[in-house]
Amino acid sequence: MYRSFLLSVVVLTLGATITLANPWVARHGLSGAEYQAEFNKWTGQGYRPEQVSGYGVGNQVFYAAIWEKKAGPDYVARHGLTGAEYQAEFNKWTGQGYRLTLVDGYGAGNQALYAAIWEKKSGPPQVARHGLTGAEYQTEFNKWTGQGYRLRLVEGYGVGNQVYYAAIWEKDNGPALVARHGLTSAEYQAEFNKWTSQGFRLTHVSGYTAAGDDRYAAIWEKTSGPAWLARHGLNAANYQTAFDNASYRGYKLKLVSGYAEGNSARYAAIFENDSPWAVSDLNAIDDAVKDFMKKFDVPGASIAITKDGRLVFAQGYGFANKEEGLEAGPRHLFRLASVSKPITSVAVMKLMEQGKLKLSDKVFGAGALLGTSFGSNAYGAREKAITVQQLLEHTAGGLVWSNKKENTSGDPMFQQPGFNHKQLIGWVLDERDPSADPGDTYNYSNFGYCVLGRIIEKVTGQSYESWVKANILNPVAAKDMHIAGDTLAERRPNEVVYYGGNVYGMKVSRMDSHGGWLANPIDLLRFMVRVDGFATKPDILTAETIKTMTTGSTANKGYAKGWGINTSNGNWSHGGSLPGTSTLLWRTSDGYTMALLLNTRSGDEGFDVGEPLREIVKTVKAWPGIDLF
Repeated sequence: MYRSFLLSVVVLTLGATITLANPWVARHGLSGAEYQAEFNKWTGQGYRPEQVSGYGVGNQVFYAAIWEKKAGPDYVARHGLTGAEYQAEFNKWTGQGYRLTLVDGYGAGNQALYAAIWEKKSGPPQVARHGLTGAEYQTEFNKWTGQGYRLRLVEGYGVGNQVYYAAIWEKDNGPALVARHGLTSAEYQAEFNKWTSQGFRLTHVSGYTAAGDDRYAAIWEKTSGPAWLARHGLNAANYQTAFDNASYRGYKLKLVSGYAEGNSARYAAIFENDSPWAVSDLNAIDDAVKDFMKKFDVPGASIAITKDGRLVFAQGYGFANKEEGLEAGPRHLFRLASVSKPITSVAVMKLMEQGKLKLSDKVFGAGALLGTSFGSNAYGAREKAITVQQLLEHTAGGLVWSNKKENTSGDPMFQQPGFNHKQLIGWVLDERDPSADPGDTYNYSNFGYCVLGRIIEKVTGQSYESWVKANILNPVAAKDMHIAGDTLAERRPNEVVYYGGNVYGMKVSRMDSHGGWLANPIDLLRFMVRVDGFATKPDILTAETIKTMTTGSTANKGYAKGWGINTSNGNWSHGGSLPGTSTLLWRTSDGYTMALLLNTRSGDEGFDVGEPLREIVKTVKAWPGIDLF
């Protein structure tokens, strides 16, 4: 699993272990008791507190914090201190040779509280102040910078209707520095643009509330360093998404500042590249996806990429929910549409390995897998001849079972919306006798995969979803995959909103085994790398079974059993498309797997979800030796 780096970053959102430099943990939205519990937990495991930000929202105080597992000097950390208590702690610890490395002020109603960290180490002369009004802070700033001190930290905090500042200066030489405070969001953005365009890096930002409005204090330094990202004004959901997106592209959270906007929490953050990714290669991935989204007016997308079995990149783009301004991230669930078929195929292959069925087994009729329990008419010769393999290969029912536009009766899976699975299958068997001898012709059939779902239920005695989760998805740690609901009200937590067409007028749940799964792209690749035939991650099927699963039929060598096969280069793939959904799962013979999920589909000529994936493979020059699974 481990390549270039040996340690890991802990990120709980998707249960991932990110293989980068030092292990670190970030939490936000913690009550005082929760923060203390997290503090005890992580420091007990050898992590050091790197930063803590307190913030009041309404009458409640919350905390955001970062811990990192690394060696260092003795330290002391305190939070929830009144001004007098903070001063007493300051005097105590500085008197014992400790230096103040962080002070954070925050308001709890009409009272100022403080969190602070001291470390026992030497350093240049230091000055610390707190409880300063804006005018007093400016006076102190002028005084100490005039004596050769550099501003290392400034924190703004609102108490009642008054704004105060806490700051640390150190007498030290350094690069050119710019400090600003009392900035509105627009002013902060303007200063940010100005100084970053001149080669300055944002090294500190503090968000705070002034008379109900957000304000910012910040420090920029003209210095080199790793690539970095900064965000501000993020609500809790978008902060989590920004955190996920940054982490899954190899960036580490360096600073988080929590504050209130009205009765809601807001966050500002700084991330730094903590991986071997070249910025030019990260930009190449971004450009490929963003250009495609702009070209086809895609609201939201999420992508994940593995190389040689290692998750090396994941990122959301655009919006999971445009109306709420919710940004898309790698944790968001998308309807997979027909990318559900490879999942069903793997399930059938697993049952074949377990001896519970054979590909040659007949499906309908006396003694067959499903017997005579569907429909009311006697089965015809073609119906009784259908095998499991023919359902997998789309060679069972001829044109009348297919989704082809030439099928003037329509795709059976989009007919009879009031019918359950049993009623629908009975109706098709009674009304649509196969229009070709089974095995002779290829006609892509959603209905055939619906039947496969019922076979899985019959031979296992469990529901399709339950058995697949327990035997296919859970063993590969793809734990946030589910059968979708039909309506907007049935959206699952973290599921995107879909756009374009009748997106909430379909029986998606009835599509379970042919088009009903929900997944995020990371979980989808957890599944993919365990059935890809490579030795990099242990497969859950034997090599012989995988070969069978990915061998094309005599009717269509380019489609095997739940997979499209490129016979010229050995790549596998499957796409999916529904109103509001476009998806692609891709496995290449040279060690890539990729998943790209969109919350719309386009009828425009040239719309090809594989386009950005091919561009990424072509333009990225170096894939880092990291594993973000």
